[in-house]
Amino acid sequence: MKISFTGDVFLGGDLQKKSAKKIIKVSSFNNADFRVVNLEHPISDNDIELDKCTLFTNSSATMKLREMGVNMVNLSNNHIQDKGNEGIVDTLENLKKFNIKYFGAGLNINEAKLNQKLDKDYCILGYCDYGKKYLNQIQIADKNTPGINPLNYQNIIDDLSNLEEGKKAILFFHWGREHVSLPKYEDILLAKDLLRNEKVAMIIGMHSHRFQGVVEFNGKKAYMSLGNFIFPNFHIKPPTKIYYPHKDFKCDYQTRQYHSVFKPTYKKWKNVNRKSIIVSFDTEVKELSHVFVYQEDNEVCIKEQKGVPQLLSKFKFKFLTFLYKLPKGIYIFLEKNNTLLSIILWRTQIMFFYLRQLGIKAFLKKVKKRL
Repeated sequence: MKISFTGDVFLGGDLQKKSAKKIIKVSSFNNADFRVVNLEHPISDNDIELDKCTLFTNSSATMKLREMGVNMVNLSNNHIQDKGNEGIVDTLENLKKFNIKYFGAGLNINEAKLNQKLDKDYCILGYCDYGKKYLNQIQIADKNTPGINPLNYQNIIDDLSNLEEGKKAILFFHWGREHVSLPKYEDILLAKDLLRNEKVAMIIGMHSHRFQGVVEFNGKKAYMSLGNFIFPNFHIKPPTKIYYPHKDFKCDYQTRQYHSVFKPTYKKWKNVNRKSIIVSFDTEVKELSHVFVYQEDNEVCIKEQKGVPQLLSKFKFKFLTFLYKLPKGIYIFLEKNNTLLSIILWRTQIMFFYLRQLGIKAFLKKVKKRL
């Protein structure tokens, strides 16, 4: 069986009122026998609004998954609770209506920890990191509350110990800091520790909104992040909530960053955030491969990279993979400085946006309040 794995998928924004038929023009995905994606949002028609950065769609998104040929979704991520507990329940029910399997979250911790069968030899498990400055407001499932399966070593080992004899697991991780190419050293170590386990076939990560390299260890691979597979442009209302304006609404502000705003703003992704990796796994011959794809800037259309863009993505991927092999001290130095520079650049760009959105007077007042 040929299985296709992708990174983050959001089916709202500019795609909410459109069909998802034929938006993916990638042969390895379309010709796969089975397709697994990370569903980065709840699917619910309820009116709940949480006080956090939110993503959600109405129930029409389930049909879009069907139109794309998606068979299974990972729900263990930081947005599945964006419509509250009711939204998690709605999502599960909507997926069941279309016979789309899910893993990584559930009505309780027992369901969230369940593995999903891929074939006679392989299954899949999903986890979301939590309790970090860059990954918080995560709803972990418990005995009576819906939520995600938490990402920690002992929890993963416990789940692996419950697998059938001879079964191997593909681990789906929602982890790491957003908008950086170098993951934390501790995540690289965790990946290696898990790849040592005979029950782990591979690791597939996401959350960084850009593709990262691969950790190769014990003859196996951990793709640290596949990036954004389908993530349409969308509107944000203050502070960082997704917004579906009426048809004739004209938005005066546009940003390429992902941040809080003071007025309705149209969010478009930067070029680096529209490139991703699709991983293909042939379970019969045990062959693993990947292709680099991109999403068009002004419409939701996913194509395989060709020519110079493809060569640049291949070089970046190989270079990042090389960096992950560096000695601990050197790597941590590079990772920390890369993260620091990324944060400085990100905040500088946001400050200029605020200056434009608020005007000098209001901007200075906001700055004064913070000092």
